[in-house]
Amino acid sequence: MTDSDLELVKRCQRARGRAFEAAYRELYDLYSTRIFTICLRVTGNEEDALDAAQETLVTLARRMKDFAFRSRFSSWVYRIAVNAAIDIRRRRLAGQRGSVTTVLASGDSDPLAEAAAKPERSDPLTNLTEMESAQAVRQALASINPRFSSLLVLRYMEDLSYEEIADVLVCNLGTVKSRLNRAHAALREYLTRQGEDPAGT
Repeated sequence: MTDSDLELVKRCQRARGRAFEAAYRELYDLYSTRIFTICLRVTGNEEDALDAAQETLVTLARRMKDFAFRSRFSSWVYRIAVNAAIDIRRRRLAGQRGSVTTVLASGDSDPLAEAAAKPERSDPLTNLTEMESAQAVRQALASINPRFSSLLVLRYMEDLSYEEIADVLVCNLGTVKSRLNRAHAALREYLTRQGEDPAGT
């Protein structure tokens, strides 16, 4: 977060009425696209992403004064967005089990799919080299536990470091690594069940 962004947050916290609306509009312009993108990647469809993004933006406006500058503002925004997306996805899945349609075509490049297909020994998704397409990963993200998919999104699509993810989730590095290992396992298990053999056998 730049110094100008930091001052904008402080201005939102101090402002009232029209002054708050003007300051918040600037924050909205800075973060709304980013918020929608992460909500889309976690929920797996545009309708739910729009709902989650709207909830996030309303929560930000309502709770702006709660931000205490103990973490990055962007981490706080990510935290609210991820939680909103997870809540909406869980409500949707509770209402329609087994029928998930993913429309995550947000560009030609998909960092998670590229990571999954890249034969690098250091990459935790090395064994996924035989996947047919990025769509398999997108479908998996929209189908596995939303807390796991949100971790994979933060790490591979939003390109956050372990430290940044720990900041977003308010936990330690060991917890982040442990949860990511479980997320990788859940992704592999789902792809195996769908016929996308992650071991390439």
